[in-house]
Amino acid sequence: MKKSAMRFVFLAALLSVGLAGPASAQDRSYTPFMLSFVTPFQVPFRDFDVGGLRISAIYGECHDFDGLDLGFVGRTTGHANGLQSCAVNIVDGDGLGLQANWIVGFVKGEYKGFQVGGVNYAEKMQGCQIGLLYNGAEHIEGCQIGLINTTRTMIGFQLGLINVIQDNDVPFLPIINCYF
Repeated sequence: MKKSAMRFVFLAALLSVGLAGPASAQDRSYTPFMLSFVTPFQVPFRDFDVGGLRISAIYGECHDFDGLDLGFVGRTTGHANGLQSCAVNIVDGDGLGLQANWIVGFVKGEYKGFQVGGVNYAEKMQGCQIGLLYNGAEHIEGCQIGLINTTRTMIGFQLGLINVIQDNDVPFLPIINCYF
């Protein structure tokens, strides 16, 4: 019984890693599953693209991500599409879907969808940010709901204690601020 369980684990690891070694930047390998304890202790390596399930016990990193992301800290150096539910989500590129952050959601590029968590930031947001503490973005098309909401430009509304739209005629309003 133990030998069959060991074979199953070995085959699952082999399938998730694939037969190729670490991928180059131009010909990146794809995997349907990634398991990370803390990068670099993860299967497969961080330069893989994940299309499926990624589980990060402490810290996991991949290039492009499409699917379901669960764990403590998940970082994507490319794009992130799908559902991300981690304490901290970091996306160096663009994203699409839902970030359900326990603490922080940070997107350096454009995010289309919803960010929900304690602190949310996106360089450009199309959708809705709902934060318990802070929402920030360079440009938003949608809404921000949180204690503190800031953006440079916006098409939509902010709901919170402090609401700042820097390029608005009235940049600061408590409770609700909007620009259409």
